[in-house]
Amino acid sequence: MTPPDASSKSLSGLILVLLSAVGLAAQNVTSRIFFVPSLIFGQITFGGFISPQLANVVLILAIRMAMMAILLAVVSPWLYPNTFTALRQLPKFPRLLRYVVGSSLCLFIGLTCLYTALSQIATGVAIAIFFIYPAITVLLAWKLFRQRLPRYKLGLMVIILIGVMLTTVTSGSGNTNNLLLGSLSAVGAGLSFGIYGIFAEVCLQNQSSHPALHPVPFSLSTFIGVSGLASLTLPLLPLIEVAPSSWSTLLAMTLFSAALTLFAYILNNFGIRYIGASLTGLISASAPALTALFARVTLQEALQPPQILGIGLVTVGVAALSAKVNGRSPG
Repeated sequence: MTPPDASSKSLSGLILVLLSAVGLAAQNVTSRIFFVPSLIFGQITFGGFISPQLANVVLILAIRMAMMAILLAVVSPWLYPNTFTALRQLPKFPRLLRYVVGSSLCLFIGLTCLYTALSQIATGVAIAIFFIYPAITVLLAWKLFRQRLPRYKLGLMVIILIGVMLTTVTSGSGNTNNLLLGSLSAVGAGLSFGIYGIFAEVCLQNQSSHPALHPVPFSLSTFIGVSGLASLTLPLLPLIEVAPSSWSTLLAMTLFSAALTLFAYILNNFGIRYIGASLTGLISASAPALTALFARVTLQEALQPPQILGIGLVTVGVAALSAKVNGRSPG
């Protein structure tokens, strides 16, 4: 019989990971509000602070990741006391440093694509398409690391692909700006996060060239890297158009989004400690369905029956894949 303390830890882990998934779903909805005016709970029109242009997407990304880096740096002594020691030692391992930079680059491209997708198509549809990334990570691991690829994994990836196709058969009920751009951006986000997963795996596991990097300093370094890349990219893009009256609301919403994401990340890590990465990945796979539900309730986003079926297939496929593959949240 399971000891009470172990049972209590398992229950706590399940609750923490579920709250993490809810937090990420809420964050996805919040990201949509930046670019698209919405009728919140069917009562108040809110959102659309900036136009869905690439420069504005990168601007939001730069501010949000900088805020996340600051927040994580503040709480890191409680999460992992050796965080800054690990960061100072990074230059001693050039290959590890290159992998961290590669992770930051993939995360920058992936988040830029994801924000673009959220600004163009319904939130639930964007996240469902984006969630091809666990399947991409499995394929890349099979190709690069010669990891075994059983038939059931191939079958699950086919299910995920069918689900993604169903989510794009119709644009929904007035929630789409540009279906093609949004869908391609979501696919690009999934591809980028799939490659990010490979870089992260190399960084977070012991290798012959370097020791494993703890998730907290790894995340902090990638947050700083993404913010830096976004800031360096901004001068190369067209002039940013933000109304002066929108800046205060924009910054407040960005801080809220950053805190929500970091909160979900911390809960997810503690959940992994209690119930393991496989079960955590299984619960986290509910993100497409939770996001669609949140978008329906808060933004009044309606989906067509094929899209609902597609989101369901993606959720089931990713959940089944995560049951055998240790998941890792990108942060």
